[in-house]
Amino acid sequence: MGAYASTDLLDQDPSTLEDYDVEYIQPTAVYNDTSRELVDRLVQYLYSRDCPYSVDRVVKSGSFGKGTQIRGHADLDCVAVLNIFKSVHDRINHGPQILGHLADMLKTQRWVVRGSVTNNDYIILFKMYQNGVTMDVDLLPTFEVLGHNPPNYRKEQTYLKMLDLSGRARSYYSVPLCQLQLDFVRLQPSRVKTLIRLVKYWRKMEVEKHAQPSLRYPNSYAMELITIHVWEKAEASRPRRIKLVEAFKSVLTQLVNYKSLHAEWYKNYSEVLANEACDRLGFTRPIVLDPANPTNNMMDVFHKEAWDHLASIAAKSMRRPLLKDVVIPAYW
Repeated sequence: MGAYASTDLLDQDPSTLEDYDVEYIQPTAVYNDTSRELVDRLVQYLYSRDCPYSVDRVVKSGSFGKGTQIRGHADLDCVAVLNIFKSVHDRINHGPQILGHLADMLKTQRWVVRGSVTNNDYIILFKMYQNGVTMDVDLLPTFEVLGHNPPNYRKEQTYLKMLDLSGRARSYYSVPLCQLQLDFVRLQPSRVKTLIRLVKYWRKMEVEKHAQPSLRYPNSYAMELITIHVWEKAEASRPRRIKLVEAFKSVLTQLVNYKSLHAEWYKNYSEVLANEACDRLGFTRPIVLDPANPTNNMMDVFHKEAWDHLASIAAKSMRRPLLKDVVIPAYW
C-alpha cells in the first residue's frame, strides 16, 4: 500500500496513477466475491417459486455484468424477461401493476435493504447488502425481442420495426436489447476496462459531487461508450502499451469538446440502417449511437445543460496536478 499526501485522484502525480488505480479504484477479490453472492441470491429468487411471475431468462448487466465496477460502487442492471409479457403492448398496459406487485414482494426479502425499494412504470430500484458490501440494483422486467444469439438479419428487422413505432413504444425496447449492450462492453480489452473504471471513478468523485439536482447527467453507459470511442480512434497507430494518464486526459478532452462527437458501431446493424435511423429520427451532432439500438442517440438522452456542466468540470480537472502537464501524443 502506497502513502499518498492526498487521496484525491486529481491531486496525484501522473507517474503514480497506475498504482493509485490498483489501490483505490479496482475492486478487490473479496469485494467481487461478495457482489457475486448478492447477484446470485437475486437471480435465484427470480427463478424460484417465491417470485410471483415466471421468468424466462435473466441478464446481469450494469457495471457488475460488464466488469467495469469500481471499488465500493458496484451496481447491477438486472433484466428479467417475464413470460407474462408477450409484446411491447403487454409491457406498456400491464407493466405498472406487475412492477408494483414485484416491488411489494421484494420488500419482504431479508437480503433487500429495508426502506430501499421504490418503483415506477419502468423500473424497480433497491439495495442489497451483505458483509459490508451494498449493491444498487435496477430491476427491469421486460418482454422478449430477439431471443438467444439472434442473427444480424433478425436484429435489423427488429430495428426497422422500431423505427415505425411511436417514441413511447420505442423507448421500451432499450431494456430487452440490454444483452447486446452488455456484450459490447464486456468483450472490450482489459486495458479499455481499466480506463472505463478510471473515467467512472472521476465521474463519481467530481461530477456527481457537483451535480445540479434538476439536471439529468450522462450515465455510466454513456461514459463507457465515449471512452471506447476515444480509445478506438487511436487504435490503429498507438503503441501496444499506452500510459493510462494520457488516455484519461484524452477522454476528458473529448468530453470538453462533446459537441463534435459522432460515434457509431456496426456490430449489430449496418451503416445503411444507422444512417436511415439518424435521418428518420432527426439525429444531428453530437451523436453517440447506441451499438445495441440505432434508434437511441445517447447524447439526446441527457440534458444539454448537464453535458455543458460536465464539460466545464472536465476542463477544470485537466488543470489539476494529475493532468495539467500531461501531453497527449499525436495518436490520440
